[in-house]
Amino acid sequence: MSLQYDAAQDGYELSVESESDFKDFILSTAELQQGDLVLMENGNLRLVWEDDEDTQLGLQFLGSNRIQFVIFKRRSGEEHITQVAGRDSLTGLNKLIDAFDLQTLLYK
Repeated sequence: MSLQYDAAQDGYELSVESESDFKDFILSTAELQQGDLVLMENGNLRLVWEDDEDTQLGLQFLGSNRIQFVIFKRRSGEEHITQVAGRDSLTGLNKLIDAFDLQTLLYK
């Protein structure tokens, strides 16, 4: 089944631009861990990864090679969880992954 079909069954219209960026991300990233894929009410796709150490990365694919992201990360030895949210390019996402040491969350 296609994403378009699944969206229509749920009463939503999948954003073609969001789907395109999602596919570009998936195809360009080797050894990606499976995340939870959600269709947002606005038609965009959102992909989320979480682990047992309170680390989370959520990506909403906005189209035009842009993402909206949210990161929750507990740094080693820290009591509080760092929370960061914003928008970036798909290319800039790699810098965020490196800056927050999210490789083990995302990659096999």
